[in-house]
Amino acid sequence: MLRVGILGCGNIAAKVADSLKGNKKVAICGVASRERTKAKKFAAAHCPDAKVFTGYEKLAQSPDIDLIYIATPNTYHYEHAILCIKEYKNVLIEKPFVMSKAEADSIFFEAKNRGVFVAEAMWTSYVPLHKLALEWIAAGRIGAVKYVTANLGYDIETVPRLNSTVLGGGSYLDLGVYTTNFALSFMGDDIKVSRVFARKVSSGIDRDTTYSMESEDGSMLGNFYVTMCADTDRDGVVIGEKGKIRFSNINNYRKISLYSPDDTLLDEAIDDKDYLHGYVYEFESCADAISKGLIQAPDMPWSRTIKIAQINDTVRAMM
Repeated sequence: MLRVGILGCGNIAAKVADSLKGNKKVAICGVASRERTKAKKFAAAHCPDAKVFTGYEKLAQSPDIDLIYIATPNTYHYEHAILCIKEYKNVLIEKPFVMSKAEADSIFFEAKNRGVFVAEAMWTSYVPLHKLALEWIAAGRIGAVKYVTANLGYDIETVPRLNSTVLGGGSYLDLGVYTTNFALSFMGDDIKVSRVFARKVSSGIDRDTTYSMESEDGSMLGNFYVTMCADTDRDGVVIGEKGKIRFSNINNYRKISLYSPDDTLLDEAIDDKDYLHGYVYEFESCADAISKGLIQAPDMPWSRTIKIAQINDTVRAMM
């Protein structure tokens, strides 16, 4: 049983705790906040058997915790990850992993030196439909990939943290990491950003961002769009020489469909589990990796996280 401590008691941490109730491989054993009242309220509502810690340091130092899930605001991920790693604690860090490639490099340097497991909580990389789509492509069912597109949008512009530069707000950092991970998954890591257009508010926060990426050899093109001002269809398509794969909701795949060039449906797979089950896959993957003595999650290796951070730096610089 992997004993997990939650660092940060926000909305996403609550969803994670709820998703893991009754799990046979993973248990929430600790909850930490700077405010004891907040941590107690969180534990009572979502994981009543968990120990409450006042202060992140005490959670990091607890011998009863195997992995710490970092769910604090974006700009604090680096600080809290380093705190845990220096206490030789394994960590799973919510996306966006950090605010820059330099911070990602630093985290992995410290983790490698201490033999500590670190992974990014990019839940889409851990779900079975994502892996199945990769298997279809590897088997040549759509031929060589030529074009990839995806969008992700929610009407969430009134959420305070998304409008805060201090907390790392904006549509790209909150949502663009999913479309970028989608691009890397199906185009490969040898891609570059070629164009960026963002609509910003006076604070500098991007409300919407459209960006294009292409392979270094020019054989593949990708176009992506994210917004925090509207509910989009959140779909994606990977087009190859011999067909295409359509994805229903790239933020938590519900269905993938394989088509021939003339749009004949050839194959289809559906995930009919509860939406929150997406969190279960990533935590069980971490439990499996740690039990094998690994310091990286095979489904989300460090190289992928570093590449996402690098692309994040580029997109934000080009806005």
